[in-house]
Amino acid sequence: MKHIIFILAFFVGTISGIGQSLDQYKYIIIPEKFEFSKEENQYQLNALTKFLFEKYGFKTLMKSEEKPKDLQENYCLGLSANVKENSGLFVTRLVVQLEDCRGDIVYKTKEGTSRIKDFKEAHHEALRDAFSDIEEMNYQYNDAVISETGSSINENQAQDVEVTEVVEAKPKVAPTQTAEEVKETTTPPEVVVENPMLSNSSAGKMNFVKGGAAYFLKKSDSGYAFYQENSEEPFAVLAKSGGEDSFIYKSLTRQGVAYFDVDGNLVVEYLNQENKSVKLVYKATAN
Repeated sequence: MKHIIFILAFFVGTISGIGQSLDQYKYIIIPEKFEFSKEENQYQLNALTKFLFEKYGFKTLMKSEEKPKDLQENYCLGLSANVKENSGLFVTRLVVQLEDCRGDIVYKTKEGTSRIKDFKEAHHEALRDAFSDIEEMNYQYNDAVISETGSSINENQAQDVEVTEVVEAKPKVAPTQTAEEVKETTTPPEVVVENPMLSNSSAGKMNFVKGGAAYFLKKSDSGYAFYQENSEEPFAVLAKSGGEDSFIYKSLTRQGVAYFDVDGNLVVEYLNQENKSVKLVYKATAN
């Protein structure tokens, strides 16, 4: 009898988790690095997570980005995204979790799986599989809906959160330090850009070739515009996403992710009509 009760409780919990609405949340906050990752945006997984949430109607921002004013005033408008890995020897398994402003898990997808041997392709396929639950939600933000989490936090608690963030952001300065010493301590270190194409992009233009045709990128406020040589209008845009060399790729017919490899080549990945992964590599050339 106990086994029957446990099974019924399990299925009820699963159904309620899948059917839960997220319409009362306006933003999804994505970290630059997941807990299981060895580096930021490993396998371009964080950029793909951002892209998929936006694909299904959510407003997203990376954790390090400046927060919109309404999110600063009410942090409970946002959910923090996380991806958990439970992979085995031959199967990649990923689950997407969403936490509210109190750190409680309010949504959890099914376990997305992939048996592809290549690590990057396997993680992309498993993540897209997990996101099929979110796709079925048909999310649409509704500011008239007030979540129990958001309504239970009063103004004083919200102020406490803001004060905590400010305190943590301040550099620790010893009482005996002079103003000059503080200035030297808080000066940000010099950023060294290792990618050869990015380091040469100060002119605002990067050149590539593919299939005998020439292409180039022009810098914009949101990322880059992608042109074919002798064309006045761009055929695609690369919107900033996560790290310095990771982007969301958008054209009239395709959406996916784009990034620069270690040689400065531009790599574009997307799913075709048969839902198969396609990779395009634009070889970098000297300006």
